[in-house]
Amino acid sequence: MARLLFIVSLFLYSLSGVASDSTEVWLLVPDQKEQLRQAITHYQGLSDRPWHTFPDKLLLRPGDSSRHTPNLRANLLLTGDLADSDTTDNSMLYTREIAAAVVRFQARHALKADSIVGPRTVAALNVPPLQRLRQLQNSLYRWEAFSRDLPQPYIIVNIPDYTLRLIDQNSVQLYLRTIVGKPNLPTIVNHTKLHTIVFNPYWYIPNSIASKEILPLLKRNPGYLKSRDMELFKPKLLGGWQKISPWDVDWSTVSASDFNYRIVQVTGPHNELGQMKFLFDTRVSQYLHDTKDKHLFSLEKRAFSHGCIRLQNPEDLALYLLQERSGLSENRIEKVLASDKDEQFIRLKKPVPLIIVYMTAWADEFSVIQFREDIYGYDSLEEIGLGQ
Repeated sequence: MARLLFIVSLFLYSLSGVASDSTEVWLLVPDQKEQLRQAITHYQGLSDRPWHTFPDKLLLRPGDSSRHTPNLRANLLLTGDLADSDTTDNSMLYTREIAAAVVRFQARHALKADSIVGPRTVAALNVPPLQRLRQLQNSLYRWEAFSRDLPQPYIIVNIPDYTLRLIDQNSVQLYLRTIVGKPNLPTIVNHTKLHTIVFNPYWYIPNSIASKEILPLLKRNPGYLKSRDMELFKPKLLGGWQKISPWDVDWSTVSASDFNYRIVQVTGPHNELGQMKFLFDTRVSQYLHDTKDKHLFSLEKRAFSHGCIRLQNPEDLALYLLQERSGLSENRIEKVLASDKDEQFIRLKKPVPLIIVYMTAWADEFSVIQFREDIYGYDSLEEIGLGQ
């Protein structure tokens, strides 16, 4: 019966036409914990069933005939994406019914739902049930850890889903695509409060970036800083910083280990933080911010940053916070948004809870189990709850 309900829910989901970018309210699903537990039971039952893997270069389109089709059909039956009634033989033909099941599978894994079995779909198909089980178990653990007593409104960023949602009045008021930290520079999980918006921000470049990434460029061309609206400072004897010309430094004698300068990128078209950033309490130098590289949001995998969270349409978040939490008049808000010259700090009168989580599995509002890639490898840790 549980398997039948699992298949029926997937069928209803496929009819809904909901894309992976929908403002799904999985956080508001009242029986999230129970649905995760049911999914755990389902995947535990797959541990003794044969699971097929596929060649990395496999490419299947509807209507193709392949020796891999029977194995594809078998896997989709096990996951519940293909109902028993949708398959009547063991032929090698990639039928319309199997294609529809692949679309359901792709949608549940935030892949392009085009029915084409290509590299990314193959990679998701090749993840064994035991690994999916670990994702579900870890996600249940994380859900229980952060979901208690969340006052609304609150902002939640799910790192592996590359999304930000603002929840208020039991609905999603705002949905933004995000870019998160690279696997070697991960975005840190946090349960904190967003308290300040900075418009036209300066970027005080961390020493790790300046010494490792910018210093080699300065060795070749000290004029690089001016071309990127950056300024160079050296420490004063009595404290503070003094602006200097990069042409006055013998960069051939400077190494990453003894780099004792500060580089600041001023407001302008090259600024990596864009037009605004959002500050929250954190033990590391990470924040939410705008970006000039808008084209990156069209990509499915978006782990490119040095740890900060880039937002696709940060002005929408800023407007909501200014209207609802800053205490500013409409006239003052208009002036703040219209300014494009001076760095401005706006402290929110009422800070907003911000939860940065790492959920690679959950039940959406249609009771369909969603999976996302374990981009930081946290779910590969054997002990449940280690990857936080």
